[in-house]
Amino acid sequence: MLKTAKEILLKEEKLIKIILYLSLMNFLFAADIEINYSDKKFENFKLSYIEDKNSSYTISQLQNMQLKPISNRHGISGKTGPTWYRLTLKNVTDIEQKLFLHNSFAYYSKEITIFEFANHKLLDQNIYNILSDKSVNPLIGSTLVYKFFIAAHSQTTLYIKNVPMVSNLFNLNLYNERASLEALFSQSFYSLVVISIMLTLAFYNATLYFFNRRKEFLLYALYIVTPAIGLMYKYGIIFSYFHLYGESTYLFNITAIIMPAFLILFIQQVLNTKEMHRSINYMLNTIIVIIILNISLAVFHDLTIAMEVFKLMFIATTMVLIYLSYYLFKHSHPLATIFATAYGFYIIGMIITILSMSGIIEMSYFTFHSGGIGIILEGLLFSYLMHYNVKILEQKIRQQREVIISKNKKAQLGDMISAITHQWKQPLTRVTSITTLLEFKLNANVEISPKMLKDKIAQINSNIHFLSDTIDDFKDFFNPNNKVENCDIETIVERAISLSNDDTLTKEITIVKEININKELQLYKNEFLHIILNIIQNSKEAFKNSTEEIKLIKIIGYTKDDKVYIDIIDNAGGIQQDTLPFIFNEHYTTKENQSGSGLGLYLSKVILEDHLKGSIEASNIKGGAMFRIIL
Repeated sequence: MLKTAKEILLKEEKLIKIILYLSLMNFLFAADIEINYSDKKFENFKLSYIEDKNSSYTISQLQNMQLKPISNRHGISGKTGPTWYRLTLKNVTDIEQKLFLHNSFAYYSKEITIFEFANHKLLDQNIYNILSDKSVNPLIGSTLVYKFFIAAHSQTTLYIKNVPMVSNLFNLNLYNERASLEALFSQSFYSLVVISIMLTLAFYNATLYFFNRRKEFLLYALYIVTPAIGLMYKYGIIFSYFHLYGESTYLFNITAIIMPAFLILFIQQVLNTKEMHRSINYMLNTIIVIIILNISLAVFHDLTIAMEVFKLMFIATTMVLIYLSYYLFKHSHPLATIFATAYGFYIIGMIITILSMSGIIEMSYFTFHSGGIGIILEGLLFSYLMHYNVKILEQKIRQQREVIISKNKKAQLGDMISAITHQWKQPLTRVTSITTLLEFKLNANVEISPKMLKDKIAQINSNIHFLSDTIDDFKDFFNPNNKVENCDIETIVERAISLSNDDTLTKEITIVKEININKELQLYKNEFLHIILNIIQNSKEAFKNSTEEIKLIKIIGYTKDDKVYIDIIDNAGGIQQDTLPFIFNEHYTTKENQSGSGLGLYLSKVILEDHLKGSIEASNIKGGAMFRIIL
């Protein structure tokens, strides 16, 4: 009885082993595809394969060999020779089935041979040269289509020999006639979306370059359009839509070598690596030199070898840019997070694509397109980075202009002190004369009447008030705490004339005003005063070479079309015609011996455009020049 129990246990153990073995075999080996009435397409199945690295297998040998299972869409790592595939199909219907086998990655191959067997007999054999010219190329768009028939209740086995060009990529799908046509129309949808977005980004940045002439926008447009062209080859678009065939199409891979060069040039421009970190800039320049040499190798010798060099170059570029990201974070650079995130998307996308094409991870629509998706996400972030960088630069320029404006005001301090000194001389002289007279009368015991004393005290107070008002005028002019306030233009013009009174009297220049403006404006009062003084000072300088007996500066204010115009006109002979277009340029001066800083009119333009939202223009009129301020 014990023996019987032991035999039963042994039998059960053996049965379990058989079941596990069969389950394992079912998992390992590709199942046959059964064709029935309801199935229109097969896009997710397994087939069998074997690598023929020495190109030594024959079809007779393969029929008796055990092949390994693999997904219908896949990549195989390493440089391989031919790869053989076996696909078995069973027609379980009562009618003959017409089927279409698609290989949408056929453009990655040099040659594909298909053997068709039924009942172990060879029915057909076709050799397709994928590198043939357009007129005889076997591809329909980017897809190799093989049409065959399976008799009712029979079995067909296809053996496919694939000779890859470089990348061993394969994508088999099985369709009936209608589904085959639909697949040929729709297979490149995702690819077209990716390419369209990339080309749109490139066009957008190129357009921005033509408007602002900032080199980083052009470099980034070139960086985006380069991989877009390369991906047209990878996704088969150049075959499907441009009908480019033949061995020369493989040259599209050169875009992968060129792409990092534009990326590096863009980074050098937008981050100013030459000034920021010379060692990093040197490393980036070294990579550019290697890229140029590798491009020469690809064009004049062997593109395949150049693509192998590119892999090392890609690793080197990645390491340098990771180090650059670390440096940006270490020094709290405002663009560090955006740059690192953008480049991170690119690296992750490329790694996923490389892993899927190498057979390390499963190939799908996402993994196949992840490189392009990574570039799109990087492009969007880099576009934002450039926009953000422009805002940072504009902020720096505004701060620099504020510093220049402040320095220019301080540079006028000497002239202002001279003006204060001159304006104080007469009141102080009058006060001194009055006090001297009173002292003399007191010493001479001359009687001073109350009325006379009251008059003299009133004169002293009047002169003291004048001195105080003069100090207040200049104090307000140099006050840095400017605020927007309601301003009366005529009052500002009068103060400008008052502040420049010393020079006008000395040089016998007459300033007259005709202000007919009935509304107040919201302005930075002192900044607008600064502009009027600058223009008056320029007009006074122009009178140095004038022979006019009557030297006149006329300030006219009026409104027109809801805008305020202030015209400052002189009769000092005008501005030389060849210098007129440049007088508002920074550091441009026409003063003798370059005694001027060239900042007065430049700053007037900056203040008007940036702070007061106005404009200024200059022109020659009869006998002199006119500066027109528009608010």
